[in-house]
Amino acid sequence: MDLAQKLNQKPFKIAFKDIKKYLIANFLYNGDLDSINILLNLYNIYESIENIYPRYVTLENLRKDIIKIYRQKEGIELIAQNLSSLIHDDINRLELYLYLEAYRFGFNSKKHINMLEIITLKYLTIDELYNRKKLFQYEFRNEEVLSFKKLIFKEIRKDKQIRIFIKNTLSDVKKKLLNEKINSINDHLDLQLFFRSENDDVKIREVDSYLTESEIIALNNKVSKFLYIDGFRIFKNGFWDGVNDRVLKRYK
Repeated sequence: MDLAQKLNQKPFKIAFKDIKKYLIANFLYNGDLDSINILLNLYNIYESIENIYPRYVTLENLRKDIIKIYRQKEGIELIAQNLSSLIHDDINRLELYLYLEAYRFGFNSKKHINMLEIITLKYLTIDELYNRKKLFQYEFRNEEVLSFKKLIFKEIRKDKQIRIFIKNTLSDVKKKLLNEKINSINDHLDLQLFFRSENDDVKIREVDSYLTESEIIALNNKVSKFLYIDGFRIFKNGFWDGVNDRVLKRYK
């Protein structure tokens, strides 16, 4: 029973987890922006999360990866571009959701927050912390901070519950949104014209850039593998940002 059905029943009791589940599904699968805004507000109320800044690079990385793998196929740039256009909004919503959940986990991980705070106070004064808007989100020089960041990333990679969460999320998104769009990629491709100049003559050649059934299956598998790997990148960054913001918040 979804939230809408519960609202139509009297009397009814709605738990926060039911609201969250409904809002997430409505955002991921229906593209409802109001749902994610409501969820962000709820997180602000319940967990004081204020700084959300995901890095939307998944789609561009995927496009480059597809071109690299199928570089021998003529017209692959158009295929990669069209696929990106088809799943662009879906992937961006997925990335935001994974980032948000990871941020929330990091923001509430007292062990990692305390450890980072101890490291922080070795290098920054309380006044410096008070005036900072960000902590070590983009730190590339401090070896102790970078070592701690690597440790966190390693722990995330080994965490069984996180692996299951990412895997299940990606599986649902692929099943409900991406599979159909990837399988119908040929419906969005046309014959391409290639122009080549020889001496003073211009020769035109048609290129069939349609994918075979086996190529579509391979593409689908590639997207799945890529999103799983990239899902960890998103989760690690979100978790790290959450830990950093919570340390900084202690001095505001």
